[in-house]
Amino acid sequence: MIVSALVKRYEDADEREVPVGWQRRDVSYALDIDEQGRLLSVPQLKTTAGKKQIKRTLLLPAEPSGRTSGLKAAFLCDNGSYMLGLDDKRGTEKFEKARELHINALSNMNTPASKAIRAFFNAVTPPRITEFIDEDVAAAETFVFQVNGKFVDFHDKEARHAWDEWYAKDDGTMDPALCLVTGQRGAPEATHGKIGLRGGQMSGSCLISVNADSFASYGKTSKDPAADIGRYAAFAYVTALKSLLKNEKHHRSIGGDTLVYWAEKDGEAEEALFGNLLAPPKADEDSELAALVDKIAKGSPTTDYRFRRKFYLLCLSPNASRISVRFFFEGAFGDLICHIKAHYERLEIVGDGRTAFRLLPLWLILGETTVKKTANDASPLLGGQLLRSILTGANYPLTLYHAILTRIRAGEAVNQAKAAVTKAVLLKNFNEREVTTVALNENSANKPYVLGRLFSVLERLQKKANGSATIRDRYFTSACANPGSVFPTLLNLSMHHAAKLDNAVFFEKLKGELMMRLDDESPFPAAFSLDDQGRFILGYYHQTQSFFAKKEKEEDSADEQ
Repeated sequence: MIVSALVKRYEDADEREVPVGWQRRDVSYALDIDEQGRLLSVPQLKTTAGKKQIKRTLLLPAEPSGRTSGLKAAFLCDNGSYMLGLDDKRGTEKFEKARELHINALSNMNTPASKAIRAFFNAVTPPRITEFIDEDVAAAETFVFQVNGKFVDFHDKEARHAWDEWYAKDDGTMDPALCLVTGQRGAPEATHGKIGLRGGQMSGSCLISVNADSFASYGKTSKDPAADIGRYAAFAYVTALKSLLKNEKHHRSIGGDTLVYWAEKDGEAEEALFGNLLAPPKADEDSELAALVDKIAKGSPTTDYRFRRKFYLLCLSPNASRISVRFFFEGAFGDLICHIKAHYERLEIVGDGRTAFRLLPLWLILGETTVKKTANDASPLLGGQLLRSILTGANYPLTLYHAILTRIRAGEAVNQAKAAVTKAVLLKNFNEREVTTVALNENSANKPYVLGRLFSVLERLQKKANGSATIRDRYFTSACANPGSVFPTLLNLSMHHAAKLDNAVFFEKLKGELMMRLDDESPFPAAFSLDDQGRFILGYYHQTQSFFAKKEKEEDSADEQ
């Protein structure tokens, strides 16, 4: 399904502009030669944008796949070790491979460009370029041919015809088979092209490959083709995926994973909206986005988006030599929007005044599970698991919940993001409805929730009495997990704190109301389960934010007077 969807993307989208056997390649330098094959100059094709150098992109013959330790030359464009023999160990062999390819592929061509390139490779030794560029630099850089200042690339009709004929040749090493994607009979592609993925190998990794016999299935070995996929389908899916990964509008980094997304033909509007939902703007900028999502989720008619348009999601993760697929989704765009909207609704909670986002982005949630608050430090599997649960409407991964609890137990503050995740997990995974409200539920008699509220009251009382609150640092973790061992001590301390205040009536009254909601026989359980710990955290957060809201209201009233 993944390969079929990518092949369809190649056929529907602009990638069709890249014909089979061709590739958009980044080039650093040109070898400008005359019609006798003599090197005239080595013009640099890179441009500078700020501190970054950008290579020139040209449509050129595809780079040979599976080029690792074996020698495989590329046509018309290659690195200095092949084009100029700049390799101390195997330079001569590489140049000979490049010579053999170009002489054979251009043997039937008599154009000035083809004659010049044949003459270049027929030289006894590769030309010296030290007067133009340092050899150590040139060995790793990519070169393309120019003949009298004109590129020899896709736009050179004779060179294009020569390469298309050469690429279409069947070397006879593979037995014909039915392509699993197109259904056409032909020789399967032996090795598929490599794809560059963030966090992966510099040389790229394969999506489909057989690395060794130990990974074989259905009798396949490392000498057999990776799959019964024809040359056209193998080229099409690799080209489409590379293009999606190069376009910032079609992929997002989620922790250590990369999510690639696209809509069927003419779905640019849906793709743009989905990208905005994955990385929502700050609270003061998202009102229009939130209103649009509400409209789509309700099924209201709109001329800008098609709810039933097919949408694709492919979550990839780098690996040693082969890309791992975290998940693949194919479905209606409207269904995705509904799942995302439901996720943001579950996260909705009273703000703490410190979070700039109303719709909490994924990177912020993943960052809350780490010490340094960066999504890249999150558990390698967590990003993909969380994303899959959001987009499919499945339960949240409990590893997310455990990670949030771990950070809270480590002494971190219960901020809006942590409270929102706790609320969402309780709502979705544990079907909790009573305490998973946006703001404080003053009528709830849920014991963990009430005890969380009580802890917040005791903390506030201490801060009013002493100017600081230390029970949060010393007792919160124990109170959340084992309330029976902590709350009697905290209540005794609160009596001393209340004695220091001239007016402690408000706190004493609130303490009494909360104690009335507890069971008289066993008000403080010996231990709380993981879901009850989440309820305790929500009670604490809701009550704390209620104090802040009350203070702001009092200040506003004083200003009006």
